[in-house]
Parts: sequence; C-alpha cells; structure tokens
Amino acid sequence: MQVRKVDQALSDPGAGGWDAVAGEKVALSKVPIDAQPTEYIRVKWAGLPYGETADADVKAAHDGTNVFVRVEWAKDSEPNAEFHDASAVMLASGDSSAANTMGSTDAPVQLWLWQDGLDGVRNLDGTGPGAFANRGTNGISAQASSADGRWAVVFSGPTADAQASGKLGVAIWNGSNEERAGIGATSDWVALEFD
Repeated sequence: MQVRKVDQALSDPGAGGWDAVAGEKVALSKVPIDAQPTEYIRVKWAGLPYGETADADVKAAHDGTNVFVRVEWAKDSEPNAEFHDASAVMLASGDSSAANTMGSTDAPVQLWLWQDGLDGVRNLDGTGPGAFANRGTNGISAQASSADGRWAVVFSGPTADAQASGKLGVAIWNGSNEERAGIGATSDWVALEFD
C-alpha cells in the first residue's frame, strides 16, 4: 500500500484530502478459534458466527511526522449497549509477528485501538487473541464518523512507528455480535511503501 506524503493533517475521516489518496480493499477473516486463549472461549464460540466483517477500505498518508490510516467498513444496524464496535491498526514488531492472532508472546504487535463510545484511542502490545498490554498513548489518536451504514476511523500516530514496521494489519470487532478481545476479524499484513 502506498503511503502518500501530504502537506496537511488528515486526522478527520471526512477531510477532502482523502479523495486524492489511493486505497485498498483489505480482506478480513475471523481470528482462528483454536488460537483463542481459553478453553471456555473456544467451546462457547465454536459453533457461533463471529468475525464476519469481510473487508475494510484502507488508505494511508503521512506528513513526515504523523502517519494517518483511514479504515472504513460496513456498520451493523443493531447497536449493542454493552459491547461496542471497534477497530484497530496493527503494526508488526518483526517478520514473525502474526496478524491473524494479533501477535504472540514471541512476536508482539502494536495495536492502535479505537472503540465506539469510549474517549481516545489505546496504544497496546498484542501478544495473542485478547492478550493486550497498555503502552500509553504516545502521540496516538483517532477520529471516527458514522454515515450511510458505514464507520470511518482515522488513526494517527508517529510515522517512524509505521516505517519501522513496514507493514500494517487491520482488526474489526462487531459489537452487536458481542465481539471483543480475540473474537473479531483481522487482515493479513499489507506492505507499506512510503513516498
């Protein structure tokens, strides 16, 4: 994916500058049931549908200091009062980091996690499905909008983090289906090419 150099901040999902940035449709699939951290989760969700968000439209740009990643996907029309829709951008920490399990203890991933209804964004280390540790905000932010049955979220963070990773992944949780932690959909890694 091309990460285009821009001369303006694109932290707003509705910013007109996004029209000039090419994107990719990124396929998603459910986090494998056998990778879930406990037997309870594996048994409870074994026969239930989850991680059914099929794809997300992803665009990326940077201004030299910050990288902006815009993730857009179809929103479920039935909100859930307890579980919130959520999305994350994942950055690899090495060649062996696994996107489909949100990292492992040997090769964690960095997650920039946004959740509907919660303030701010969390900067996390992911070491497997639902195994997240807080890294602090470290200049990470997110803005979201919802229109025409779709979510659009722009994640902003240090360009250096994305360049060091060289690739990104996406995760989506459908709150109306009670998805959270390791129960969700993830993409494979997408290589980043910076202007």
